[in-house]
Amino acid sequence: MAKYKGYLLKVKDQIFPMKYIKSETYTSTDNQRSELKAYRNTNNYLIRQTSPNFKTKIEFETPPLLQSQYEEIRQLLNKGTINRTERKIKITYWNSEDLAYKNAVVYMPDMSYTIKNQLGNELIYNPLKLEFIEY
Repeated sequence: MAKYKGYLLKVKDQIFPMKYIKSETYTSTDNQRSELKAYRNTNNYLIRQTSPNFKTKIEFETPPLLQSQYEEIRQLLNKGTINRTERKIKITYWNSEDLAYKNAVVYMPDMSYTIKNQLGNELIYNPLKLEFIEY
């Protein structure tokens, strides 16, 4: 097993800065099973056919961000983007179930942006919620 190396997420080959992950909001649902078919047999035992391709979902909030900080995050996400239309991104993440780093291709659902305020010529964003769902 790989050892934890001090980061939760890399986008392409660059570490996602921990300072942009709001404490206690990082959630990783590792190795989600997809049920292809399930039924009960004549003895009422549950029979499940589960896909061998497990999927992980990662979500977290940022702290409030200055526009320049959000731009840093956006640049990082853009560097890892494989397909902009699909928001398909290449990541490496810490998988707590397997206690190892895993590579994945994920998509990033729509984000909502709430402007908290402005500071001079810079916007201040309320915390943003980022999600990554494995293909």
